[in-house]
Amino acid sequence: MIYYDKYNLEDFLLDENFRLWVIHNDRKAGDFWTEIEGQYPDKKIIMQQARELLLTWNQTHSELSEDDLEKQVNRILTSTERQVIKPFSHKFTRTWISVAASALLIMGVGWGISHKMQQEKPAPDYQQYVSQVPVPMKEIVNKTSQKMSVNLPDGSVVALSPASRISYAEAFIHDKKREVYLSGEAFFDVEKDALNPFFVYAHGLVTRVVGTSFLVKTTESNVEVLVRSGRVSVLAMKDIDNQNNRNTELLLTPNQQAIFSTKDNLLSKSISSMPLELIKPETQSGFVFMDQPIHKVFATLEKVYGIPIVYDSTVMEKCSLHVELSNEPFFTKLDIISQTIGASYRVSDGQVIVSSEGCD
Repeated sequence: MIYYDKYNLEDFLLDENFRLWVIHNDRKAGDFWTEIEGQYPDKKIIMQQARELLLTWNQTHSELSEDDLEKQVNRILTSTERQVIKPFSHKFTRTWISVAASALLIMGVGWGISHKMQQEKPAPDYQQYVSQVPVPMKEIVNKTSQKMSVNLPDGSVVALSPASRISYAEAFIHDKKREVYLSGEAFFDVEKDALNPFFVYAHGLVTRVVGTSFLVKTTESNVEVLVRSGRVSVLAMKDIDNQNNRNTELLLTPNQQAIFSTKDNLLSKSISSMPLELIKPETQSGFVFMDQPIHKVFATLEKVYGIPIVYDSTVMEKCSLHVELSNEPFFTKLDIISQTIGASYRVSDGQVIVSSEGCD
């Protein structure tokens, strides 16, 4: 029997099911950890720290030195500690930093070896797609340990991750389309060309854009598409020629992501685990809210992050916020706001839905 009430930071970091939820956004794992958080509310801060540490490591995709990793851990733990009413002692915090750094370093080495083994050879479906293209193809493989910048013939730029590969036609624009086939992970910064849409085919999913920037990441079981700018549509490749299933196509905007399960061909829309600021706040005070009505607070977050926030304005009419926020991640800001006004929230279909019984 696992005693989650006894879990510390290291336990969460090394828990395979917890990592499955955070890194791969697994639904079943997410439901489980949401339930654990409800059962043990005193673990919420620790879970939040572990989550941000895992996401920070996962987004680097590089081998950090122990000193660099400890600095990242220190930054996250320090920013999260500000939310705790009774702060940890310096000695206790340093112990956590050492534990977290060691755990992440061990986990990182293990994941790196596993990831390398999985990506040394292209995915079978990638080879199948490329072999069926009737025109001469050019393939680029990143055999280095760093991201590789690839300039496509149309001016688009691809940041190709280690052990990943792309193929595209030597005559890049054909049939009024620009098409790229991907195995692994890559970030695309696409040159705008409305007459010749840009398509990325990866592990059963097709991503279609005109001009934008987005990340496509494939694993054995999932394909993730994360939008940084512009608009992107995603559709299961099996539905391309089936007009009856075109309603399964999803439109993504910045900070939204789609996750495609290759096992059951399910496509879902969510929010990036670490949304970025799309614009700066209009006022110099930024995220400092001094007795601001909640509708202005939510409006600021919506505008800065581009993420819709749905709530009952009538019920929350008397809610106001008096809090100073700064560089916290988007979801940390939401946690603080929700706890302050006694509300809760959930993420559904690429938007945040806030629930509240109102404020006196």
